[in-house]
Amino acid sequence: MAGSDSVSASFNAIACPLIQGETLHLVLDEHNLLDSESKPKRRGETLLLPLRLGLRQEQFGVLDSLSFETTFSHEEFEKAEASNNPHASLQRSIERWLNANFAAEEWGVLIPQLPHKWERLGDLIILSEQAFETPEWKKLLNRCSKSQLESLWKNVTEALSGGRLGRQHPIAKDTFRSSQTELLLGDNGWVEFLDHGVRFGFDATKVMFSSGNITERRRIGNISMNEEVVVDAYAGVGYYTLHMAHRSKAMHVHAFEMNPHSIEGLQWAIEANNLKEKITVHQGDNHLLLPSVYGQADRCHLGLLPSSEHVWEHAIQCLKPSGGWLHIHMNVQEKDIVSWRNETLGKLRTLAEVHERKWFIESQNLEKVKWFSPRVRHVVLDVYCRSMDV
Repeated sequence: MAGSDSVSASFNAIACPLIQGETLHLVLDEHNLLDSESKPKRRGETLLLPLRLGLRQEQFGVLDSLSFETTFSHEEFEKAEASNNPHASLQRSIERWLNANFAAEEWGVLIPQLPHKWERLGDLIILSEQAFETPEWKKLLNRCSKSQLESLWKNVTEALSGGRLGRQHPIAKDTFRSSQTELLLGDNGWVEFLDHGVRFGFDATKVMFSSGNITERRRIGNISMNEEVVVDAYAGVGYYTLHMAHRSKAMHVHAFEMNPHSIEGLQWAIEANNLKEKITVHQGDNHLLLPSVYGQADRCHLGLLPSSEHVWEHAIQCLKPSGGWLHIHMNVQEKDIVSWRNETLGKLRTLAEVHERKWFIESQNLEKVKWFSPRVRHVVLDVYCRSMDV
């Protein structure tokens, strides 16, 4: 791909091991790289996924966060059957709805403005906050009756094979960073689903869940934490807590969370996954509660974005005197990643010295999870601290 402005001029397919196909499909779909009008195909133990035309090289930076190899090629793909193509199904359904309610000259411009991405949590389809929010769509929807709107949202939901429909809004600027998902069709926002063998349940209208972090949840769950005590400083509904307790086989996880709606989901999942003996939930401000586990942890997970820096000092003190692991999440400008990594290690060494922890502190890995926004990466720095006396 080097030196090429348009990837699609040479490549229209991306391949990965079959077992990783679900993860790659989700990443491509989330970043609008997938050609949904063509059918993926299998070749032995490899899955080939079709790419949209006209993609540029820089758009594939999202693949840097994957923990498995991908390759590009040029392939012949069959067209997806209409019934299996959600984008085509959505377009047909909305065209029928528009045609039944408005004159053709009023809505021709609206079809290209239909949403091309959405999230699925159980039977709940969550549209992006821009969906049906362009000036043209808003002008038309303002003229609709309540029954017409209900018919529209029902058509969207059925076209996408869902049972309920929501639309995302910006995260609330409150202490809990609450979800502000608007329910367009359905009676409630409670969802239940399986994620890498772990059961989750929560009210999607009240708490956030990012499907885009699927590669990081998989990675964390694949790390052996046998016999370890783990501190999760920002547990939420258990994004990482549950994977560490269930898949990583941690001996015990101390989960800190202050949002009561998140705790409701976390407690549900603890019961659903039979993890009552392995997880202790600490409800409240982690600045006040983390001192209760000072000196007990083999590993601390710090999963707050855009930054978890204000609990780094607590995390240093939570680790056992012999040291342990820190997993530090952060949003960082792509150009600043190397300098941020070095600065972070410097700050951690200073904090360790302040608290008389005589440790070697080194970075074992920096994981690029996904693009948070243009030029800004969600990264995770894996830091290992070990006693100089060992």
